[in-house]
Amino acid sequence: MEEYRIVLESQLGPREGTLQLEGGKEGEVSGWITLVGEKNAVQGRWIGAHLLQLFHHLRTQVSDLECVSVLKLEGDTLSGTLQNEKNTMLWHGEKITAGKGGE
Repeated sequence: MEEYRIVLESQLGPREGTLQLEGGKEGEVSGWITLVGEKNAVQGRWIGAHLLQLFHHLRTQVSDLECVSVLKLEGDTLSGTLQNEKNTMLWHGEKITAGKGGE
């Protein structure tokens, strides 16, 4: 499983969290986005050499948004967009590496 420290540039300011991804068969991936204290399941697939499309909800204390994110993963960095029926927001982040007190 790979883990990334992520930031969503929302209309209310930056929201920090984590993204955990595990590759599956046929280019499919699954995992979790943890943001604003909520853990949201993600399902997705590779749509290019470095492009990943994820389908997920984004739950907060006041809403539950159905979202599609497209992420570009290059080296240890991540960037992309989140879209829902109302907004488009930007993602950015970096891979959390093993060591430095971790496994």
